Amino acid sequence: MAASSSSFDEMLDMPLNSSPLKALSRTPSPDPGLKVLSLPDSPTPQPARRKRPAEDMSQYAGEISRAHKLVKADHDELACFAKLGRSEQSISIMGHLLALGHQQRLLQPAEAAWVVPKRLYNKIEVKAALLIADASIPAYRAANIGPGKLLMDSVLANPGWGFTAEMREEKDAMDGLNSVISKVLTSKRNVVKTVILSSLGSPSTAGETGRTGALDIVELSKLILTKLKVAVKVDLRMCGRVSVLRKIVSEANLSDNKYWTAVDKKLAKVRTSHPNADKQSKWIKQYMLDPDLALYKHVELKNLIAIAGVPAVPVAGPSTLSADASDTVPDSDDDGSDAN
Repeated sequence: MAASSSSFDEMLDMPLNSSPLKALSRTPSPDPGLKVLSLPDSPTPQPARRKRPAEDMSQYAGEISRAHKLVKADHDELACFAKLGRSEQSISIMGHLLALGHQQRLLQPAEAAWVVPKRLYNKIEVKAALLIADASIPAYRAANIGPGKLLMDSVLANPGWGFTAEMREEKDAMDGLNSVISKVLTSKRNVVKTVILSSLGSPSTAGETGRTGALDIVELSKLILTKLKVAVKVDLRMCGRVSVLRKIVSEANLSDNKYWTAVDKKLAKVRTSHPNADKQSKWIKQYMLDPDLALYKHVELKNLIAIAGVPAVPVAGPSTLSADASDTVPDSDDDGSDAN
């Protein structure tokens, strides 16, 4: 019986000898105008490509180092840089640029140094010489009672010298003024010490007293005033002070700083031991001036002029100094130069 003529029920009783039904794997016909690419289920492995080695620039780096005469440390750094890849080199350059920018931001433009006016410098020169030549000053280096304080006070009290009230408000101007005053006073003190050292002479031969080639106290005092360019007359008080300075300089080979510090200490000791000015003058005459006349060269002191208002006795100086605002200092004939 043909299957096509059998009924539905009859076909249920028929043996199963045929293959099961399967969906047809039929590829639909593509649109004639479109091309469909067949994609694989997984990417097709590509053959491995060999990475090209970085170009070695070490030789060229060496040539650049020699051309610029780089030091060894810089040469080594450039050689290491030449071996880096392009990305590494870019990062390295950027790091250097950032560091350079930071350093530039830290740099501050230098301010112009304050220069002392020429007229003011000349005034300081003259006033400093007058103070160092003054036998009444209690100290030569001490900050609180020495000539430095008095000179500063005089400059500030006389704006007509060239240091104006506006300059007092400027730190660099005040620092510059302090520096100039210190240098000028140091120069004047060195003049005095040098002259005194040259006045000592040499030991006399056997059987003779005194020292050969020494200056007497009046000659020495006049020479000091000449070297300081101070137009004042020698008086007994100055001879007493110079005898103290010569005594101290002859006792030991002291440096400039130690010498003037020693002078300040000894003058303070005299004032402490003999607070009364008359007793100070007696001590200086007995233990400084008279021995100086005997050791170096005797000279009569009776003819020394007496200055009105100035004690005709050598003293160790007052314990304090004060600036006189009305004090006038003559203009120097020498134009000089700005502080150096």
